[in-house]
This record gives sequence, structure tokens and C-alpha cells, in this order.
Amino acid sequence: MRPEQILVVDDEKRIVENIAGCLKREGFNVIGAHDGSEAVALFELQRFDLVLLDLSMPGMNGYEVMEKIFGMDGDVLIIIMTGFASVESAVTALKKGAWDYLKKPFEYADLIKTVKNALAQSNLMADKKAVSARLEASEKQYKYMVDNSPDLIFTLDLNGCFTFVNDQFERLLGFSSKVLMGSRFEDLVHKGDRGKVRELVSSGTFVQEGANGHELHYRFKRASQNLSHYDPYSAFAFLELKAAPMYLPASDTRKERKGVYAVARDVTDRVNLEAQLRQAQKMEAIGTLAGGIAHDFNNILMGIQGYASLVKCGFDKNSEEFKRLSNIDEYVSNGAEMARHLLGFAQKSCHETNRINLNYLLKMSAKMFGRTKKDIIIHQALEKKLWSTVVDEGQIKQVLMNLFVNAWQAMSNGGKITIKSENILIDESRIDEFGFGVAGAFVKISVTDTGAGMDRETMSRIFDPFFTTKDRGQGTGLGLATAYGIINSHKGAFKVDSTPGRGSTFMFFLPAEDARVDIIPAVEETEKIINGKGKILLVDDEKGVIEVCFEMLEALGYEVEIASSGIEAIKIMDKDEDKIDLVILDMVMPGMNGVETYDVIRKIRPDIRVLVSSGYSKEEELKEMIKKGCDDFILKPFDVVMLSEKLQVVFNAMDKAG
Repeated sequence: MRPEQILVVDDEKRIVENIAGCLKREGFNVIGAHDGSEAVALFELQRFDLVLLDLSMPGMNGYEVMEKIFGMDGDVLIIIMTGFASVESAVTALKKGAWDYLKKPFEYADLIKTVKNALAQSNLMADKKAVSARLEASEKQYKYMVDNSPDLIFTLDLNGCFTFVNDQFERLLGFSSKVLMGSRFEDLVHKGDRGKVRELVSSGTFVQEGANGHELHYRFKRASQNLSHYDPYSAFAFLELKAAPMYLPASDTRKERKGVYAVARDVTDRVNLEAQLRQAQKMEAIGTLAGGIAHDFNNILMGIQGYASLVKCGFDKNSEEFKRLSNIDEYVSNGAEMARHLLGFAQKSCHETNRINLNYLLKMSAKMFGRTKKDIIIHQALEKKLWSTVVDEGQIKQVLMNLFVNAWQAMSNGGKITIKSENILIDESRIDEFGFGVAGAFVKISVTDTGAGMDRETMSRIFDPFFTTKDRGQGTGLGLATAYGIINSHKGAFKVDSTPGRGSTFMFFLPAEDARVDIIPAVEETEKIINGKGKILLVDDEKGVIEVCFEMLEALGYEVEIASSGIEAIKIMDKDEDKIDLVILDMVMPGMNGVETYDVIRKIRPDIRVLVSSGYSKEEELKEMIKKGCDDFILKPFDVVMLSEKLQVVFNAMDKAG
């Protein structure tokens, strides 16, 4: 530590030298001045920690010197030396800012004591000032960080009332500090979460001890009801709360809790994304289940329809037996339609796509629906230059009709349905807003009703298969689940906006497209059975399907070999490759599936004709098989007439190629 710098000012040279000598022996650095002007000039050149100043000097007196020095350094210590008997001069100097005074003549011991006391007090004051400056800077930094924090920071008293809130409350929730100060914390919490707040506060365990405090999740009320366009529950923000107890000062030995420190982070986006992920995972699991059910159901229908069609061949078309068997066919068709619903939901059905303007389907579907529902007003707000999309027209019609029926059932006393089409560009910044993770150009279709609306619990389940709010017998609960599956299979997405008492809006997004998609040509159905000849290898893992197909093929005049797996089919091809004219190949089999079996069969016999058969395959798998060179596709369930026509098409193509 450097020695303190002291300036001694007196017009008597002897006094200056004596005082300087005494102070130097105590370790101080001392410089002398013999008049006021010299003292001021020295102070301009360097700063001193303390000035010993004689009041009575010729020229510039002590008061004037004090004024000059304080003008250069307001914190310097000045001790007055005066020979006047009266105390008034010393009091005047003290009023002008002098630290202390010494009355001449004085003992050197008094001089040293006065100087050291003054310097000690000065150091304490300097330390206090530095601490105060650091504290002020720290408080400014704290206030800046707290008020600009993205988190809500607040304190509560023992009654659960706010005693401090940061500015983020107003930015996030819309409530100013003036509004919140003194108000109860629970009044800001969603009513569904208030019970646990009261329980925790009343039990005195609002927070638990621990380094990280206690974590709670609450829904906080917003001042505005319209902060998010797509979320009907935007009146509340989901916040993750961390809190810890606030005690009396450490000096108080009672250790009484006086309140709570708390930090709350906005996790609304995270909660919404997690909900979307859970919904997607749930729908994927249910879709897998639905696809499996539809697969088994199709195989059952395959047996019923196949045998019924065989029996029909033995009766005249005008007979009662033929009519009854035709009724069985009709019921099988209804069952097959339900299976297609399930497969559409499971995203495993095959569909034919065209590039179209969805306004055409909207107008046609609305017109058809409006004819039967006279108590409903249908308003159309269609984009004049709507982008084209590549879709299966039949499936999108089904989606629209399901949405129309759903809207009509929500308006028991009649109402209005608004159909809207628009072009939407979704960039990376808007993915979360729209609820699905692909940016690009989309066509958005909205169907809005003026019905009763839905609560949050109902909205979370509306796409679940077999979930319905209707009375028993008034619906299967597959309508919206099927629509959801169809839109997903088109690489689109669904959104729902609904508030109890304010109606509902169902929105789906489909990718805007320019390229035309090739359509697999359909075979025109007839009632004529076409017999043939040749040897067919029938490959299917379902015993019932093999049995009925075996009988149908024999009835049509074909020789049949059967294989219940891909491996068995390959063994037969290795042994009898030249004797097999055509393979009917199931796509979905355990072990080696249809695609893998096809690849091996083609290596054994490159020119073999293959008719793919399935009611479960994904459209992508079917397109892959067509690209690989498979000859045609027949959708389960099918009857003997449909099978005979498909085989005739394939064999005719063989003859032309030959």
C-alpha cells in the first residue's frame, strides 16, 4: 500500500518544516507550501489524501484555498490549523467542509492522532462508497437481467400475494406490476389448478426444501383472449414453476419463513409440441392396430365373397337363390368398405391419384350434401386461383362428407356450414403454428359450423377410432378417424379449432402439386366369367384365402399349385419353373414378404407373369412392384368374376407379347 500524500500549507516556513518532519517519521509523504497560491498550484499537479491548512495567511486565506481545492477534489480531507482564540473561525471552516481543526499551538502527539483518525475515517468512507457503488451497479445489473428475462420472476408473501413481479409478466401475460402487486397468486392460475395451490399454501408446504426448490406446472391466465390464432386455449399459458422458501434475514435466529421466491418459464410451445407428438404416436399405434384388423377382416370377407360367387354360378340369375347370394355380395361390399375405412385410417390403403382443383370437389360435395339437409345453410368462400393438388378424388370426397356430416350433427337445430379454400405457404418459422413439420406450399380447406363446439378433452379424442359423442346406433366413430388417416396418407395434416358454445372449424392441409401422377388403369367390371387354362402358383399365408382361391381357380379351368409362404413358393419355382405360367402373390406375409418373394422369383424366371394380391399394402409398395415389372394388381376381397377378368387381362398381355 502506498503512503498517504499530505500537503502542509502555512506562511511560516518553520511550522511547515516541523510538521513535515513529524509526519515523515510516521511514514507519510509530505510536501509543504508557504501560501495559498502555491498550495493550489501544487494540488493542480497532483492529488493529496489530506491537507493541513492554516486559515490566516497573507494573500489567499485559508477559506479561499479550501474553496479552490474542493473545486478540484471534493473528497480530499482538510484539517484547519488556526491560532485564533475564538472557535467561530473553526466552526466556519467545518461548515465549509473541513474535516477537523487543530488550535495552535498543538502537541505533535495531537497532530499525529488527528491526522491518523482523519485518514482512517476517510478510508472507511472510501470503502463504503466503493461498496455502495458496486451495490448500485449490481442492483442495476440485477434489475436489467430480471426485467429483461424471458422467465417470469416474482415473490409472494405468506398469504400467497405478489410482493414483486418482473416486466415479463406484462410482456407474456399482459398484466402490469401495478395490477398484480398485492393480488393473490392463485387468482392468476387456471381454475383447474387452484385446488393444489390452496392445499400447498394452507399446509405451509407451498415449496419443499432443496437446492432446486420445488417444481410445479400450472396454467397461467392471460390478459388477452386472442394471442394465438390456431389455439382456442390461448387464454392460458403453460408455465413451469420453480420456487424456494424466503426466510427472515440471517441475523434473525428464528428462521421464520416470510414468503416465496419463484421463477416460471413459458413452456406453452413445448407442451403443445409434446401433445402433438403423443397424438401422432397414439395415432400411429392405433393405425397399426386398425390395419391389422382390416387385414384379417379382408381375409374373412375374401372367403365369404369367394364361396358365394362360386355358389352363384350354379343358379339362374332370376332365381331366389341367386338373389339371396347377391345380397350376401352386397353385405360383403359393405364390410369391404368398412375395411377400406380402417385401411385409410391406417394409411395402408391403395388409391388412385389425379391432379385436380379441390374447388371442384368442394362445390360438388356441398351441392350433394345440401340437397338432403334443408335445415343447413352452406356458405362457400373459395380461392379463385386455388393451387392444384394430387389426390384420390374418392377419398377426399369421403373426407368432405365426413366433415359435413360431423358439422350437421353438431347443429341439432340447424345452422350454417362455411366451406373455405385458400393457398398457404408454410415456412420453417410457421411449422409450429400449423402443427406439422414440413415446410412448403399447401392448399388449406376449412369446414366451420355454428354448433355446440367441443371442450379440450373431447378435442383430444375426436380422431380416435370408434370414439363418438353420438348416441348408440347413430354412428361408428370411424368418420373422423378415417378422414385423419386419408389426409395423412396424402402427406397432409389436420387441425381443429373449437370452443364450447362457439362452434368448430376442421382444417386440413394438402401439398400443392404440379406434376401429374400416373394412374394404374382399372379393369371394367362385368358379370361374365371367363374360363382359362394354364398352371398358376397361388402364394398366400392365410389358409382360408388359399382354399377359396384354389376352388375359384379350378372352377375357371386352371391347374393350381399352392404355397403358404414366400420360401415355399421359391422352392416350387426352383423345381417346376418351366411348368408355372403365372404367380398370384400376396403382398403381406410373415417372414419373406411379397416384395422379397417377387425379387427371388424373377431371378429364377425373369419372364414369369405375376398378379399381386392384397388388401393391406401401402401405395408405395404397390408402385414399387409396378416399377419392378409386376403385371397387375387385384384388391381383396374379390370374387370369381373379378378374378377371371384379371387373369384374362394378364394372359392376353402374355399372348400379345409372345
